[in-house]
Amino acid sequence: FFQMIRRPPRSTQSRSSAASDVYKRQFLFENVDEDLDPIIDPILEKNISIKAGQKLIKLGDNEVEYDPHFRLYLTSKLANPRYTPEIMSKTMVINYTVTMQGLRDQLLNVVVGYERPDKEEQRQQLIKEMSENRTVLSQLEDALLRGLAESSGSLLENDELIATLENTKRKSDSITRAIKEGEETQKEINQARMAYFNVAKRGAVLFFAMTGLSAISEMYEYSLTAYLQVFNQALRDSRKDSILENRLRTVSYTH
Repeated sequence: FFQMIRRPPRSTQSRSSAASDVYKRQFLFENVDEDLDPIIDPILEKNISIKAGQKLIKLGDNEVEYDPHFRLYLTSKLANPRYTPEIMSKTMVINYTVTMQGLRDQLLNVVVGYERPDKEEQRQQLIKEMSENRTVLSQLEDALLRGLAESSGSLLENDELIATLENTKRKSDSITRAIKEGEETQKEINQARMAYFNVAKRGAVLFFAMTGLSAISEMYEYSLTAYLQVFNQALRDSRKDSILENRLRTVSYTH
C-alpha cells in the first residue's frame, strides 16, 4: 500500500519522523517542487550501512532498518520541471504530460480500433510478433558469440560448434525474412490507418483548445479520461456511411 504525504512536513523533526516510517512501505510525495528536501537524500543515494547483519539507513537523526523492497515515488504538477543533474542522476523521471502528437496517435488508435478493428488487431499482433522475432534473433547472436568465446582448439574440428553455427544461420535467415515481411505489412497497415489521421488530429486540437479554457475559469477544466469518453461516444453516435469520406466528415462534426 501507499503511505501518502500530500505536503512535506515543515519542521526537521516532523520530516525525520515521517521519513523514518518508511520501513516496508511505499511512499508517495505529491506536489513536489523543483527542489527536493535534503532529508530524503540518503534514500535517493541509497546510503545504506550494515550493522549486526541489518541494513540501516540514516534519516535525520535516526537510523532505521532498510527494506530492499521499499519504493519512493514523487509526483509534481509542474508542466515542465527543471531538475538539477544531481536529482536526475539519482531518480528515474517519467513524463506523463499529454502532448499534441502523443494524443493524436492515441486517438488514431481509438478511431481505427472502432472503425477497422481488424486492422488494429493485426497491427497489435504484428508488433508482438516483430518484438518476439527480434528478441529471438538477439538470443541467437548471443549464443553464437558465447560458443565462439568458449571454444578451444581448431574451429574446423569442433563439430558441435559447426552444427550450432549452421543452426543459428538457418534460424537467423528465417527470422530476418519474417522481420522484413512484417515491416512491409506494417507499412500497408499504416497506410490504411492514415485515412483516419485527420479525425485524430482534429480531436487532439479540440482537447488542447478546451484545456486552454481553464485559464478563464476552473469550471472549464476537463480531464483526458472524460474527453476520451466523449470522443468514443461521438464515434458511436455519428451516422454510419459506406463512403469513408462521408463517414469521417460525420465523425468530425459530431465531436
